[in-house]
Amino acid sequence: MSMLLHELNGFSVKITKAIELNDWENLSEILMQRQARLEELLNTNSSEDDQRIIQDVLESIQVMDKLFIDTVLLKKTELFKDFQSVAQGRKCVKAYYATAIN
Repeated sequence: MSMLLHELNGFSVKITKAIELNDWENLSEILMQRQARLEELLNTNSSEDDQRIIQDVLESIQVMDKLFIDTVLLKKTELFKDFQSVAQGRKCVKAYYATAIN
């Protein structure tokens, strides 16, 4: 079980790197792998002490996921601003060509 818990902690590093690199396909794969490991963890028979450890790990994952979501939303906002800037630039170019042709 400790190996599985260690592996779950490792997913946080992988998720962070994927988000930093805007590697959304890899992020999706990592999240699916982590989900499979979480299901495996929850389906194992464990002692009361292990149950407390599992609970702590799950709470830690929830906290980290909130941070990941906040980061992704921030990146989404930045990309939307960039998109708006490009769209505005295209409008300006169109307007310029429209007036230059006439």
